[in-house]
Order: sequence, then C-alpha cells, then structure tokens
Amino acid sequence: MKRIYLILAVAMLFVACKDEPTAKPSEDPTTPPEEQPSDIDPDEKDVPDEPGPEGCVNFNISYDQMANPERGFYVQKYYVSDDLDDEVAGILRRSKTPVILVANKMDTFDLLRFSYKSNHNNSDKPWDATSEWANKHIDQIAPYLKKHADIIYCVQAGFIGSWGEWYYTENYPYNPYDDDEFEPYWVIAEHLMNVVPKDRQICFRQPQFKMRYLKMRGQEVKPLTPEEAYKETTKARWAGHNDCFVSSSSDVGTYHVEGDREFWAEDTKYTLMGGESCKECEYSEGSNAIKEMEKYHWSYMCNSYHPDILTSWMVSGHYEQIKRRLGYRFVLRWAYPTQEPQAGQQFDLQLAVRNKGFAAPANKRDVELVFVSVADPEKKFVYKQTEDPRFWMGGELHKCTLSCTLDAAMSGEYKLYLNLPDPYPSLHDNPLYSIRFANENVWEEATGYNYLTTITVQ
Repeated sequence: MKRIYLILAVAMLFVACKDEPTAKPSEDPTTPPEEQPSDIDPDEKDVPDEPGPEGCVNFNISYDQMANPERGFYVQKYYVSDDLDDEVAGILRRSKTPVILVANKMDTFDLLRFSYKSNHNNSDKPWDATSEWANKHIDQIAPYLKKHADIIYCVQAGFIGSWGEWYYTENYPYNPYDDDEFEPYWVIAEHLMNVVPKDRQICFRQPQFKMRYLKMRGQEVKPLTPEEAYKETTKARWAGHNDCFVSSSSDVGTYHVEGDREFWAEDTKYTLMGGESCKECEYSEGSNAIKEMEKYHWSYMCNSYHPDILTSWMVSGHYEQIKRRLGYRFVLRWAYPTQEPQAGQQFDLQLAVRNKGFAAPANKRDVELVFVSVADPEKKFVYKQTEDPRFWMGGELHKCTLSCTLDAAMSGEYKLYLNLPDPYPSLHDNPLYSIRFANENVWEEATGYNYLTTITVQ
C-alpha cells in the first residue's frame, strides 16, 4: 500500500505572519502611521484618490502588518501519521495506509494537498499510486472535506506525482502531450471536483491543465469573465499554484504553452494564485517579484522556500511590502451617509475602498452594516448587504452604496461599523475570521468590526 502525504497549509493565511523565515530584517516591521516605510513602492504609497462628497468621513491609511484571513505567507510543517491522534489520520491508519502529514500552518484555515512522496529520488520509487488507489483515497477523505468545509481555504489538486505536483509520476503519462495522455489526469481532477466543497477552488500546477481541460471538454479556452466568476462550474473553480515562482524565465516550466501567461494573468483576477519559489536567479529580484505578483494576483506564498530568495527580498527591502500586499489589503478612503438617519426609514451610505493588495478575496464573504447603541452597547442592529468584496480588485478603487431600512425602534446615538465576516455560521461571529481594514483607529478587535462614524437616529 502506498504511503499518502497530506500537504496541509493550515491557513488563516493570517497574514503574513505569525512565523517568519529564519533570516529576519533588523528593523521593526511596524512603522508609525505618520511615516511611510522606506520599502514602500510608488504604487503602494498613499496617493490621494478623488475626494468624497462634502461632509464625508475620511480615513487615514495604516502601513502596519496586520493579520487577515485567507491571505499571506504560510508555514510548512511535517507530521507522521503514527504521531497524530486526529480523526483523519485515524481512519487512514485503520485502512492500513501509512500517512505523513505535511502542514503549512497559517493558524486556522487549511490549504490542502495530498501526495504520496515528498521527493523524486529514483531510489525512493514509486512516486505515486495508481489511479485506482488514488480514487479510493479521495473517497476516504470526502466526508472530512465536507465536515470541515468552513476552514478549508482551497485544495491543490495533488495525488499525482512527487509532492502531488502532477509532474514526476510513474502511474500517469509523464509530460502528457496528446488528449489521450491527459485523460487519466482528468479522472482525478473530476473526482476531486465532486468531493471538494462546491464553494472552494482547486488549484492546478500549470495554466496548461485548465486550458487543455476546457478545450477537451468542448469549452472556449478563454479566461473567466466577471459574469462567470465564483459559480460552481469547473471553469470558475479551477485555480492555480506556481511552485517555482520567479525561478527562471519560464518559472521552471510552469509556462510552456502558447498563451498560458496571458491566460493566467486574466483568469487569476477571479481565481486563487499562490505557491513557492524553488531557486534564486536573475528573475527573482524583489521588484520583479512584485510585478509578477501584481500581474498574476498572488494571495499566498510559502514563508520558507526558497530561503535564498526570501532573504534577498529582506536585504533589498521588498519583503515587508510583499508581506503587506499578498492577497487583499482593503483601505477605507471615505464614507458618506446620504441623509439624516430616521428610524423606520431607508438609510444609504456611500463608501470608497481602495484595495492595495495584489488580489481580491477568493472565497465568499459577507458585508454588514452594524449599528451599536452608544448608550447601551448590548443594543445592536445588523444589516446584511448584497455587495461582494470578491470584486474589489487589487490595485483599484471601489465605490458602492450600502443600504438598509432602519429598525423602527432605533433612536439616539449609534456607532456605525462595517463588518466583513466569514459567511459560515460556525465562523461568522468569531472576530478572527473578519477582515480588518488597513486604516488607523478603525479596528475593534473584540468584535472584528471596522468603525466608520457615529450617527444620531431620529
């Protein structure tokens, strides 16, 4: 029986970062808000946006490193199944399948990949299992993926090849070329699509896999459009991971078919992208890495590999910027109540948010206006919005109007908050899973709310 590896990025991708690479910059990563750090790129500096309406509330940017869900650096850790007591390892042991758990820790969310070997040494063959066994194992893990869907960030395709990277393989066609050679890969991919929670994406090692699959299944090989994004379709759920980022002119073969770079640059606006680097070279210089992360909308990255590249970014002063900008980084610009609040009447709030990160959130997230009574903080009114932060694109200013009908019982002063919680009921009220805006004096740690202003309801 083949040994199975579970590559687990336990991920609140809780930013960048409770854990750091071995080498650390000498300076304090936090900087007083009134001073812009020396590593700030011109594109990241706080340049003025168009002003809001007269009388609006304006907000000051913060350059602090701050934890946020589903983005940032991840930490890789390894565990052998015999040392584990959890239910997943338990059932795999009972099936007499030895397990090694590889955990890429980011606190509370899981970025998962299953594989059979963590090397491609000829002396340590076989590198993977047969399709028959892989499909049996996928069926075994299915109920646990369903049970823990709330804390799954994404699933990397896995199962095929060393490290589950779909390359060094013995039981599938090596370097597939024609349609018949790709078909065995799709058996695993389609099985995973059926067992991974429908609201979670599956990441593939090269853009060619998604491009080839779409073509072979009779679909147009074009990147996602906003209208197609975040549906339960294969096209919307197939994402990417690049495990040789800026490590050669082709990222060591990540890009090697016509149009693949252009495809990923557009498609990753609405699908996850992350991974690791594998060797230092002329392309891994910090400013080029930032340009590539912007182009391909990076949300997460390994915090330990490749150590030479990470250290070079620290020395050049680019590391802290990358840490701030991986994934989304929402900055409140201004908020404007369009009328005097009246109990029982409609209330509209115009809002401007700039995303200074490389990407937008990939998983669904609620948007709520929360009114908390100044006189009695136990008195609270929550109004869920239809706004979708997954379309607050990296590098762009997003303006919207949030609306609600105020409760007839409201009166007096209320603190008005913006809350972006996780939509799963099990996580919704946990402030660790709410998004913190990169502004001074807005975050309320106890609730996960972002303070906007205080209003008086008549």
